[in-house]
Amino acid sequence: MIILVSVTAPEFITTAPLGILYVGGALKQAGHQVEVLHFTPDEIERRAEEIAAKNPLFVGISAFTCNQTKFSAELSRKIKARSSAPIVWGGVHASLVPEQTLSEAFVDMVVVGEGEETAVELAAALENGRAMGEVKSIGYKKDGCLMFTGERPLIDDLDRYRIDWDLIDIERYLVPMWGRRRVINFVTSRGCQFKCGFCYNLRFNRGHWRGHSTQFVLNELKSLKERYGVDGVRFYDDNLFGRKKRALEILEKMDLPWEGEFRVGYINDELARKLADTKCQGICFGIESGNNRILKLINKGQSVEDIIRGVEVMAKYPQIRFSATLILANPTETRQEVINTVKTCLKLWRIHPRIQVSLGTFLPFPGVPLYDEVIKSGYVPPQRTEDWEVLNRTYRKRDLPWAPWVTDRDQEDFIRATRYALLLSLGNLRVPLVSRMPYWRLAHYNFALPLELPALEWLERKFEDRQSALSRIMRRLLPYIGRRGRLAKSET
Repeated sequence: MIILVSVTAPEFITTAPLGILYVGGALKQAGHQVEVLHFTPDEIERRAEEIAAKNPLFVGISAFTCNQTKFSAELSRKIKARSSAPIVWGGVHASLVPEQTLSEAFVDMVVVGEGEETAVELAAALENGRAMGEVKSIGYKKDGCLMFTGERPLIDDLDRYRIDWDLIDIERYLVPMWGRRRVINFVTSRGCQFKCGFCYNLRFNRGHWRGHSTQFVLNELKSLKERYGVDGVRFYDDNLFGRKKRALEILEKMDLPWEGEFRVGYINDELARKLADTKCQGICFGIESGNNRILKLINKGQSVEDIIRGVEVMAKYPQIRFSATLILANPTETRQEVINTVKTCLKLWRIHPRIQVSLGTFLPFPGVPLYDEVIKSGYVPPQRTEDWEVLNRTYRKRDLPWAPWVTDRDQEDFIRATRYALLLSLGNLRVPLVSRMPYWRLAHYNFALPLELPALEWLERKFEDRQSALSRIMRRLLPYIGRRGRLAKSET
């Protein structure tokens, strides 16, 4: 028995743990009995007892560099106190900081990079008593020393492995969206060929993009429809359009509504029209900044003008929901550049009627190109695995030595700007104070005494919950305004 685990914050518990489902599928193909566990932190005590009682060949724990590291560290300690089963960490965090992760007393081994081939070799070595040094892409402990065996090549033919949905209760992950009832998260590719200076992909996927074949993806989606009644897909690819022709063929032939991430530089009139024709419900653009200097610094490969142009094209298709992610307090960024980014959010909202803006501060993931820059600025990275929870996009105050001008008051402003940006959709309501307040706050970068903020957030949640009676009433009595002319020109 091999047990694979992902401990997830409650808000993500309906997102299937695709990484360990791939690894579990590979282990099953090799003849192993596998159990996949996906649970929230409040279950750690009970689950640790269950895992220890089963005495598995090993416990594989997958964690991204965020609060998952804290949850996973707590689980690992509790298992270690009850069992001698090897605890093996894998996923993004163990791959970004393998030495520190392996140094922890509650970790016996780490898997660096993709896990399918490594997990199968590791299981065989543990079963047969072979030396750990024969298994590529792992770290292990020997006589008190940390030993690493060197990375294996990236998997070239992804079609050799698939998500094994039989390892979970898929009903937990079929969620209502867009008027559909059984929408699932799914992935068709790995990595990204772009070299953004803040992204973990440059380390984890070595700056490469690889995809399943078109027919493989279509067969998998057909199976999901026939076996489980899946009626919509949320693509979790880092770059769904890594190969444009392939992506369009999948989207055109699968006959399912969908949403996914997208590079704004890809957008033109022809492609936008095709997206609409493929039942696209929403796309997320990594906008990142409203300053060309910062976009060049982070090697985004796009300009503010490219961003505006792409959003203008997508505004012709208001039925497609549009979200944008932006970063505040990048290395060397000034206060005025932060304000420019916030005002860019407003410019995008004026262009597109259904934009949702997500702001967050720069997160210094180890191993990414900008990491050396923040270390030079005096940034001291977390010294314990659980402390990496600070790299969480959900904003809170943290040490930002790469932006030395930032005070506690500035950090409060960042938090409030993030919250008000998420309220811009209220500007579509014909209620003067409600519709104008988030916009006014952001336009003037004035967040003093935000007494109205909790009430507006409550109203926005109700407005966006299309199943609630209040939302239905608001949408009947307070219809959307057109995408232009919402606010007086003097407010822009």
